[in-house]
Amino acid sequence: MATGVRAIDEARRRWQREQLDLGNELRTGRHIRNLTLRQLAASIGVSASQVCRRELGHARLSGEALAVHAAAVGLRMSIKLWPVGGGIRDAAQARYIAAFVARVGRAWNVGLEAPVPIAGDLRAADVLLAAGSLRIAVEVVTRLVDVQAQIRAAQLKARDLGATRLVIVVAGTRANRAALADTRRTLAGAFDLDTRRVMADLAAGRDPGRDAIVAL
Repeated sequence: MATGVRAIDEARRRWQREQLDLGNELRTGRHIRNLTLRQLAASIGVSASQVCRRELGHARLSGEALAVHAAAVGLRMSIKLWPVGGGIRDAAQARYIAAFVARVGRAWNVGLEAPVPIAGDLRAADVLLAAGSLRIAVEVVTRLVDVQAQIRAAQLKARDLGATRLVIVVAGTRANRAALADTRRTLAGAFDLDTRRVMADLAAGRDPGRDAIVAL
């Protein structure tokens, strides 16, 4: 519980800093557009004092209000959310990670929560297997909700890690196996779906030869 409280407090402090930076960008954008406070306020339907508070980082505003204000001064808002610490979110996922590493880890240099080497990017692979120049990013999924979206996110992470291969480890629940069966024809073109063969290759320290999805 204490960890969660600290994370929330840090999020509040981070947002306060972000508000100041956003305010500076909004003010700079207004100056570039040669708009007065009143002119800008009239165009977005707020008071001049509200515009001033936003530029000082003192105003609370919704995402929509920020997007509209930004557009009025020639800026485009972009928001992304990243799982912190590589996304090991619960005990179930931690157990699957431990089980996977126990089965294949002896043949590899194993890294846990391997961070994406991009400044400001909080993503990390659950496991990174390395041997020589071969780097295999491993993502562990306990529940398949949107198969295509979850796979795409894992592929982008593996790409940005510079990984040679991607292996997605899926908890072998009835619901997950049904989800994989429903999309098997689509997935087969991009992934090896033979769990037994892929796990045997990994346990022997061999390159599976393709990206893979395994169910444990």
